[in-house]
Amino acid sequence: MYVRKLLSLFAFVLTVCNLAAQDIHFTQFYMSPMTLNPAMAGKFEGTVRIGGIYRDQYRSVINQKDIEPSVRNAQYKTPSFFADAPIIRGFRKNDWVGVGIMFFSDKAGQGGLTHTGSKIGATYHLAVDKKANTVLSIGAHYGGEQRKVDNGKFFFERGYTNSTRPNNQYDPAQSSESQTNTNDKYSDIDAGVVLTSKLNKMMDFNLGFSMYHIGQPNYSLIGSTGTGGGGNTEVARRAILHGQFNAKLTDKFSINPAFLFQTQKGGQEIALQGMAGYLFDEQKDIHLNFGVGYRMRDAVQALVGMRYKALNVGLAYDINVSNLNTVSRYRGGFELAANYIIKIYKPAIIKPKVLCPRF
Repeated sequence: MYVRKLLSLFAFVLTVCNLAAQDIHFTQFYMSPMTLNPAMAGKFEGTVRIGGIYRDQYRSVINQKDIEPSVRNAQYKTPSFFADAPIIRGFRKNDWVGVGIMFFSDKAGQGGLTHTGSKIGATYHLAVDKKANTVLSIGAHYGGEQRKVDNGKFFFERGYTNSTRPNNQYDPAQSSESQTNTNDKYSDIDAGVVLTSKLNKMMDFNLGFSMYHIGQPNYSLIGSTGTGGGGNTEVARRAILHGQFNAKLTDKFSINPAFLFQTQKGGQEIALQGMAGYLFDEQKDIHLNFGVGYRMRDAVQALVGMRYKALNVGLAYDINVSNLNTVSRYRGGFELAANYIIKIYKPAIIKPKVLCPRF
């Protein structure tokens, strides 16, 4: 019986630690600017930008009939929302300051491991040249994050106490053997820099670097350490390098290749994407976007979208090509993203001119 207890606890530790090491990420990374780089806040032409993105992963895999019922109820979903705005002019004429706020929630696995956060930040956009064709943006986020797990959803072999779970499964919620702290909070800070340059009337690019969890806060979901970020699990820093090139080939066609490289605690992600745009209706300002991407050793990405005036909508689907495809049958994650730029400008005040005829 003592051996069973140790094995159950060991399995629980491995499961939680493996899930906790993951961080949020999206296929349409440029559609989620606040989770990509804090320096993206206020980096647009308009008054206020609001948007969100939702990712649902492996639903088609875990809902298969031959999967154990408790596993079929597992969910892998990540919604995120943001709002940002350029608010005031900077120290110089062509500089400006942007602010942003974001919320996210990531739920993963059978144990209901949930990672939520809310952050607020600011960015200073520095014009490198007199015409502001090249801009250097430096920004940071600060806020709180929370991680929690429902230990009642973990099933192990029966412990000391009698369990009402089917097949004599061990219920940690009914046993004094559980020492699990299922909720912990901590403060966190992120920072980043983005260089944007307009090469000519037809081409521009941006290149950015960001780092999340700079302070490497601690938390615990195992043991009775309590809340407040004083646990024994360290949140590893996540470093991101990203870039995008935009070129207008004709009056109707454009290309927008992009890349993403990020690393966290030894794990790496490399994604390459090739997007194209087509001006479908010039009078209504409707653009269609389509393309493909590839996340190294993981998935082929199908990308489509549309921009209608100030509204931008995107869809993405990951076609799993990793070793998991023997189970997933090439089915992966689905994403829906949208953002809208509100433009409120004061009308120009024109003083009337009185033309006096000459005699």
